[in-house]
Amino acid sequence: SRQAVSKISKIFNIKKVGHGGTLDPLATGVLPIAIGEATKLISFIQNKNKKYSFVIKWGETTQTDDIEGKVLETSLLRPNKEQIIKVLTMFKGTIYQKPPIFSAIKINGRRSYKLARNNVDIIHKERLVKIQKLSLKKIISIDSAEFEVECSKGTYVRSLARDIAQKLNTKGHVTKLRRLSVG
Repeated sequence: SRQAVSKISKIFNIKKVGHGGTLDPLATGVLPIAIGEATKLISFIQNKNKKYSFVIKWGETTQTDDIEGKVLETSLLRPNKEQIIKVLTMFKGTIYQKPPIFSAIKINGRRSYKLARNNVDIIHKERLVKIQKLSLKKIISIDSAEFEVECSKGTYVRSLARDIAQKLNTKGHVTKLRRLSVG
């Protein structure tokens, strides 16, 4: 997200540029960018609901909860469509979620992902997030499925994927993540 802001700043030769919500490095999709005086409106955008599509690969947990991390644990269990649909109801509404250690959250002024890269032990506190909609879009293969979620600010889709897999008694991580909308 910061790289996108820097590029826009350079292209338009404007110093005052900001974004309306950090995207994970692997993510694609909507990133609201504000230029000049419009940067004063970013706080109104950041607090809006966000909508994502994402793919979970079953059977592996990674250190980053996505495809970019080293595999930590594996499982031979693969959920079926009925099991997945049943578990999704547990994640709708206001839920507690533990952010991934590889996140932009600040701990004593330092980004969590920087601490994690330096092998500093991090334990994030659970936080309340709201899941307005969560649905299974399609089963891609026995090893992966595509989902869509509409959620509040502060929701980590990587954590949601990890937690869905755990409730299904398997392991899982995000292989694709796309922000579809903000507000």
